Amino acid sequence: MIVNPAARGVPEIERLREAVSSLAGWEGTLEATTAAGHATELARAAAQRGIDAVVACGGDGTMNEVANGLAGSDTAMATVRGGTANVWAKEIGAPKDAGEAVRVLADGELRSMDLGLAGERHFLLMAGIGFDASIVRRVSPRLKRWSGAVAYAVPAVLRAFGHRSVAADLIVDEEALSTPLYWLLLGNTRNYGGVLNLTHQAKADDGLLDICLLQHGGLPRLAWLALWALLRRHQNRAEVVYRTAGSVDVRTPGLPVQLDGDYFGETPMTFSVAPGALRVLVPPGQASALFSPK
Repeated sequence: MIVNPAARGVPEIERLREAVSSLAGWEGTLEATTAAGHATELARAAAQRGIDAVVACGGDGTMNEVANGLAGSDTAMATVRGGTANVWAKEIGAPKDAGEAVRVLADGELRSMDLGLAGERHFLLMAGIGFDASIVRRVSPRLKRWSGAVAYAVPAVLRAFGHRSVAADLIVDEEALSTPLYWLLLGNTRNYGGVLNLTHQAKADDGLLDICLLQHGGLPRLAWLALWALLRRHQNRAEVVYRTAGSVDVRTPGLPVQLDGDYFGETPMTFSVAPGALRVLVPPGQASALFSPK
């Protein structure tokens, strides 16, 4: 088990040790991270040692780091909830109780899933370009640990008034696309922020990213987008482009980028897919919507 003790809402270390030791037939150890990137190093070392599974405990940033360490290996990733939102844990229906979550090692379903790529960096859930990345870039990590999702509220409202569309040049599966770009979301999975399924048609094992492009924004349009997304009809709106692609090259420079909720830099940047790059353990019966039928 790799645990980020600095993440919001992580169970007590002793509770996690008990959960690991209580599972009959398994031998486990617990490693705590000490700095950014440490979870990737620990996960990569576990995969090199042939460990069967790594249980990631933290927020989506921790999940991202562990996924990067395990990418391309036979070591599976399981999940214990923690962090500000932990969208991945909600996506797969991971139990909130740590002991129940660790039970997935014994009775869970093993699936292979794709990982997105931003350059050479993997992402588990999504990449955001434009509006949301400009918010993430401004959020204080300390404030996020203290106040949780509230830390995003004020910057989000301010950016909704101040952020503007730009004329962007994209290459989508070798097709040139010039378009206004307010917010571009590339989803490997469905859920966004633990609240809305913005890339609601995404499958985690289809070798594709789901593109949700909002061409023009502002607070009223974002409110309508949220409403239509709740009804799963936003892909039909005139200002929304929804499609799938294996690669997206954002040529326009200077657009902020976030991966799995963490700021990652600016465009130009190429986004693609690493098919079947990660093995994951999910609770029984939770894979039907996110994965293709076996």
